[in-house]
Amino acid sequence: MTAMLTAVVVDNFENKARSLLSLDQCLDLDNAVANNFYSQHLNKYMLQLFDILGLKDMDIRGAQGVEIWLNDGRTLLDFSAGLGVLGLGHNHPRIIEAERKCHERKVIDCIKIAPHKLQGALAYNLSQFLPEPLNVSFLAVSGAEANEAAMKLSERVQTPNRKTKFLCMRGAFHGKTHGALSLTTATDVQSGFLLGVPKENVIYIQYGDINAMREAIKIETGGRGDNSIIAAMVETIRGTSCEIPPAGYLTDFVQLCRDNDILSIFDEVKVGMGRSGRFCAFQHENVVPDIVTLAKTLGGGKREVAAMVTSQALFDRAYGNKQDCNLHSSSFSGLGESCAVAIETLNILQDERLIENAERMGDYLSKGLHALKAKHPKQILDVRGRGMFQAIRLNFHQELAEKLVDVSKNPLFQTYQTVLIGALVRELYDRHAILVHFQPGARDILHFMPPFIVREEQIDKLIAALDEILSRGIGDATVRFVAKNIKRVFRDII
Repeated sequence: MTAMLTAVVVDNFENKARSLLSLDQCLDLDNAVANNFYSQHLNKYMLQLFDILGLKDMDIRGAQGVEIWLNDGRTLLDFSAGLGVLGLGHNHPRIIEAERKCHERKVIDCIKIAPHKLQGALAYNLSQFLPEPLNVSFLAVSGAEANEAAMKLSERVQTPNRKTKFLCMRGAFHGKTHGALSLTTATDVQSGFLLGVPKENVIYIQYGDINAMREAIKIETGGRGDNSIIAAMVETIRGTSCEIPPAGYLTDFVQLCRDNDILSIFDEVKVGMGRSGRFCAFQHENVVPDIVTLAKTLGGGKREVAAMVTSQALFDRAYGNKQDCNLHSSSFSGLGESCAVAIETLNILQDERLIENAERMGDYLSKGLHALKAKHPKQILDVRGRGMFQAIRLNFHQELAEKLVDVSKNPLFQTYQTVLIGALVRELYDRHAILVHFQPGARDILHFMPPFIVREEQIDKLIAALDEILSRGIGDATVRFVAKNIKRVFRDII
């Protein structure tokens, strides 16, 4: 009976009429149909969030540079840039040409039983932008995977010395894979998961406080002269809250690690590749970590490429023999065309002097934001960031609320903040055709991450739009936002 039933199921599956969409049909999908597919077959709850922000019906025709073109005729300025992926902007012509060149030459993408020349060439080019001795790379496909590689290499080096713990910052974001998730507390993304590194093996301290780090090491040393810490990981500019650490902090961080036999890992996934006005943000100081991780802009806005870069000496200690050299690997590490795009990305950064432009336009953006703060001091509390990663912290009356309730544990206040920041994001999109974003872990901070190719007149449009909104008052934008989402907002608050 069971065999007969199995045969029927298999027969029905094999004879099921499949109604597949062609690529041309997919490229020309009606937006409502596409959203229906997204809701039914991908993530209907994300679609609901996009709807609240007014972004669900963004019917995109194409994109180039800082601009996104909609089928309704509007042109958007993209100051979110894929949350940092689009350092070169959308569809940079040299990146498209690099892909075309690979297609014409039928460049091999995947070879696992022989070396791929483009992998070695990409690793060499990366080493040219980084200080000695950072010259050995592991290629990955995401920032989280690069951070996983950094953690695993550190463990291989340090666990023979009976070290068992990682040190990281409270409020950090290093990724959502199991290992990196253990060091990520910027938002509540750990709940309901078995962490790759148990909580008892992670030390969380305050970002930017070198004395807190000294104290944590002292506690772990326990008077024995050694300590249990494998490595310390830090974002060189804090991604969720857009915080620059105090001057000299990264230098002291590395020195403290070296004095205590702790490996130092700088997470440059979000701000590396030129976004801060240097290739890596740590290069604003005269310091070199043991390991650095890169991603986002490395793929030129078209490919999933990341890298963990370390020294030959550390790599040898972790994987330095023929038996262990492939202990950590990835199926899609260093695909040929992805490497080619990353190689061209590095050349574009140099040839077009985009890192210098990121610094120059960053100064221009900063002046504009500080002028706004001076004009609207009751609404803008702080201007943060550097280069092409900046933010404003808005006054949502948290100081007043804190006198009445612990807002950090109050879901009502978090909803209130989300409504206000969401109103600003939607207002910039609806009325000014500008895309910006915020992070759930910092609901009072509005982020600006334009591509490095942004021009002064485009920044002027952002500043003018923010000025117009703030002059009318945040409450004005909020009323319209609530009116468009009244059922959802009151359901969430109640």
